[in-house]
This record gives sequence, C-alpha cells and structure tokens, in this order.
Amino acid sequence: MTIDRFSFIVRLIVSALNRFTMQATIKQVAQRAGVSVATVSYVLNGTGVVTDETRQRVLDAVAELNYQPQYAARSMRGRSHTLGVTLPSHPGRLAEPALAELMSGLADAAAARGYFLLLATADADQDETELCLSLARTRRVDGLVLLDMQVNDARAQALAAAGVPHVCAGPPPSGIDSPAVVIDVHTAAIDATRYLLGLGHRRIGLIQLPSELALSEPIVNGYRQALTDAGLSFDATLVVESGRSEEDGYQAMTELLASSNPPTAVLAGSDELAFGAMHALTDARLVVGRDVALVGFDDLPLATHVNPPLTTVRQPRRAQGQQLAILLDDAILKRNVGARTVMLSAHLIIRRSSGPAPGIPWTMR
Repeated sequence: MTIDRFSFIVRLIVSALNRFTMQATIKQVAQRAGVSVATVSYVLNGTGVVTDETRQRVLDAVAELNYQPQYAARSMRGRSHTLGVTLPSHPGRLAEPALAELMSGLADAAAARGYFLLLATADADQDETELCLSLARTRRVDGLVLLDMQVNDARAQALAAAGVPHVCAGPPPSGIDSPAVVIDVHTAAIDATRYLLGLGHRRIGLIQLPSELALSEPIVNGYRQALTDAGLSFDATLVVESGRSEEDGYQAMTELLASSNPPTAVLAGSDELAFGAMHALTDARLVVGRDVALVGFDDLPLATHVNPPLTTVRQPRRAQGQQLAILLDDAILKRNVGARTVMLSAHLIIRRSSGPAPGIPWTMR
C-alpha cells in the first residue's frame, strides 16, 4: 500500500470518527427547537424572558442532541467553594421546622467539606429555573441543591442539560439522571395505613399533598397498596388533594367530614396538614384519637406538644441534608461518577392521636 493511499484511508477513518463523536453545537440546538441561538442562550443561562413552551422546546432539543455547554468544567477553573440552595417566593417557607432541620444537616456537612452555603429566593417575577441557571452561569456557586422536587421539575431538567452539578432532595423527574437523596415515604405510608387497619379502621381518609410535588404520589401509592393488601377497594371519595398549609389541612378535613360516610381515621401528607385537621375535628366537636384517628408525616417538634400528641412518620431531614452535601461535593469534584440515589428510611412514631376504630377497645393499641 502506498503512503498516499494509507494517508487517504486514515483521513477517512478520522472523518468518520469525528462524525460520530462530534458534540452538538448551540446552533444545532436552536435549529432543532426552531428558535434563535440567543433564545437557547437565554434558556440555558437563565437570562432574558421566554415562554414555558419555548423553554421546554429548547430543553427537549438539548436532551435529544446531548448538547453539553460544560458549565461545570469552566467553573472548576475558578471555584467559589459555595453550594447554592434556591427557594420559590413563598412567605413563611424559611420558618418551617422541616426545612430548618434539613438545612442544619446540609450546612454542617457542607462546612466539613470546605463549602459555604448561598440561599437564594426567587422573587415574584423570577422563575426558579432561571435563578438556578443564573447562579451557575455567573459562577457564584459550584453546584445547587434542589428542594421541593416537582414531578416534572424544570430546574433538574435544565441543570442536567447544562451540565451543572446539582442534587435533588427527592425523586428527580423521570428520564433525568440526577443524583438524589430520597426519603422512602412510600414504605412509610404503607406502614402508617397498615397500623390504622390494625386498629380496626376500614374507612381511612387521606389528605394528599399537592400532586405536582414528587413525594405526593409515593404516599398515595403506599396508602393504596396497604388497602389492597388488606382486601379493601380504593375509595376516591376518601382522598382529598390539598395545599401545604395548616389552613389547607383544615379545609380538607372539613370536606372529609361532610361526606355521607366520613372516615374513622385519616392519614395526612404532612404534620402541617394534620395540625389543621386537628382544628377541624375539634371545631366539629369530635375528639381526636377517640372519634377519629389521625396520623401525620414529618414529626415536627410541635407534634409532641399538641393535644393529643400526634402519631406521625418521622422523616430524617437532618440526615437528608448531610447526604445532599456529600453527593453534591462528589458531583462537583467528579468523584463516584454517575447518578446515585441515597434512600433513607422513615419511621412511624405512635402517640395518642391514633386510637382504635369506634367500638374497638383501646387495649388493641
């Protein structure tokens, strides 16, 4: 074989390899999404204003073409040694005990690894996804912790597409390969429902967290599975989707009590909702634990001080915060490459709010 012919073959092979390994460009993403290059930049950098539909088209194109802006690689040249935590504009969110417990664990573990924490709150006119991307683009943070995971979480989708280190406090969206620290609320909901079934209850209500939250469906599925395992059919009239506040719990409990055949026990998706349900039961002149059994989720400090003390599922929020810092540090430093999910167990704490079904002696407890 002549040298010229050999060189020609080598060039063909190299050209073919380049076609298979060449990374997509931002221009190709723009063409696939049917938008301008500037619009793609707005979406990925968190600048400018675009519609939700346009943002989704861009993110879909980024995923299809496997476009990698490599923000993470750039940030390594000048790290901030800061982890970002973003929150939506929600009055009173920072005062919530469950969040405070998680943040305590997160702060301690972050400090042990040489990181500061930056807490950023989106204002009323700012999308939280844009805030996350802006913090990454300006290199104010090395990575981001995502709280209050949504079923279709645009933040995780955008950060994954942009190559920004992040970690999810809850299940990531389907198809998104993000590291996450998940509390097993599904098993906890099974345990809580089985406990109420063991007390003789057969009409068990559920005050459901908003369905857009990622942890809402696992609780509902656990509740349904426990009923099915006990040979009981699912009754949609016993499930009320609620908001997140104590007032929302009050309204949901009022709705359950107004049904033609109200429940004798209720599982609430959070302690806040359970506290509201307690007030509704009291206003209806019913005794919590005697007339209606009540179980919450979280084990907030107030759970032991309400009357009667609340039976609830204890979620290891502090441990979750610690694990979030560990996984995010690994993602930033590219250790243990690949998405990892840490699953933490939750445990039922039995107190006096969960009595036996009417007509069943209290010795069953």
